[in-house]
Amino acid sequence: MNPRTVARLTARILAIVAALMLAPVGIALFDGASHTLVAYGVSLAAVLLVAILLNLIGKGAPDTVHRKDAIGVVCLCWLLLGVFGALPFVIEGSIPNPASAVFEAVSGFTTTGATVVADVDGLSRATNLWRCLSHWIGGMGIVVLFVAVFPTLGVGAKHLFRSEVAGPITSGLRPKIKQTALALWWVYGGLTALCVLLYVLAGMPIFDAVCHAFSTLGTGGFSTKGASIGHYDSAAIDWITIIFMLIAGMNFGLYYEVVRGRADSVWRNYEVRFYLLVNLAIIAVIFVSTQDRHDDALTALRFASFQTLSVTSTTGFMTEDFDTYPNFARYLLFLAMFMGGCAGSTAGGLKVSRVYALFKLAARELRLVVQPQAVISVRLGRSAIQASVVHSILVFVAAYFGLFAICSAFMVLLGLDLITAMSAVVACLSSIGPGLAGVGPTMNYEFVPPVGKLVLSFCMIAGRLEIFVLLAILTPEVWRR
Repeated sequence: MNPRTVARLTARILAIVAALMLAPVGIALFDGASHTLVAYGVSLAAVLLVAILLNLIGKGAPDTVHRKDAIGVVCLCWLLLGVFGALPFVIEGSIPNPASAVFEAVSGFTTTGATVVADVDGLSRATNLWRCLSHWIGGMGIVVLFVAVFPTLGVGAKHLFRSEVAGPITSGLRPKIKQTALALWWVYGGLTALCVLLYVLAGMPIFDAVCHAFSTLGTGGFSTKGASIGHYDSAAIDWITIIFMLIAGMNFGLYYEVVRGRADSVWRNYEVRFYLLVNLAIIAVIFVSTQDRHDDALTALRFASFQTLSVTSTTGFMTEDFDTYPNFARYLLFLAMFMGGCAGSTAGGLKVSRVYALFKLAARELRLVVQPQAVISVRLGRSAIQASVVHSILVFVAAYFGLFAICSAFMVLLGLDLITAMSAVVACLSSIGPGLAGVGPTMNYEFVPPVGKLVLSFCMIAGRLEIFVLLAILTPEVWRR
């Protein structure tokens, strides 16, 4: 890894972050909130200062970006996003504790949606915008945005793109990585604009509509209201959110194919079919088990669909407390937290394609018990996957559950009860936000000790970067040139 190359590229990404911070600065200026304006103004200046220093360090760095450099850039950027994203919270005083502020910022940029704020309604509009904007930027990825904006990276763009985009099999939409990144952002931006429009037409105030659209398409879950989407008590808003959570949980590359006139590619995709099947099964169980809580079947279906998509898309919005559901419904939602959404989506989790591949692998092993001499390939859709991909899926799943077990044990040692500890870790590792028991949909993470918040922040970043990119920075090989 070349430290100067890492510094130069990180400086440019921080420049984008500084530009994004102009949005809350503008809102604070418009609202006449002088203290908030100072908080975001100072934070913006700090980001620019560090960007300038890093640019000076990186002056004269070679143009070639190697895989090790890409790992360094991605890890350093996510570390700095946690620090600079938290800075305005601390200065403004909305989240004065540094560990809590870092947790909130990391939760925002990783699109987790876990919060330490009890009184969301009491936050300034600038802070609510910054929280939701961090979801939107983190959803598609600040590094992917960087690849789209800067055309001079050459082959290095591929390494950066692969390090940022989640999923076991990432196929390019266009021949060049820069064109792929631009296509993804055009699709992402277009869907966000449509979501804002529909929210406004459904009666949501325009500021709330923008913030919630950012959170919905980013599958984040931060809201401008303490009661989340449930605050509006609107069937129209609920169904709009359900549809866009479903959209955000699927591969954005497929939507580009739709734009190009290949709408059938969505349904022909094995991952989409499996994702829809799992969602329909969970919705059916929750609908049956909670129907007596609602006035009519359609209302029960709406609430069941909302809570299911909120979990499987890893968005984490709330219209009712699913921690009060019957145990089997809670159990299904807990399992769904592990799966998450599709590869190439803004959702977290193991990814649907990996879970589907595990079922296919199990089916192959059962057949080999009967026919040990047979040569049976694992097929995902119409294609047989290579042995190296099967190996990487198994290793990732093992690493995911290993990290889940270690961090859950650590949270238990900090004094959290078993259900709270386990659901907090999976909620952060899979970027969901709300869990069960002490971190349920109506609760928050403020009670977690500072060291616990840092561990959960690590889980959020590890889940967002799919574990190995983050852990690779700890190996000596990465630091060698």
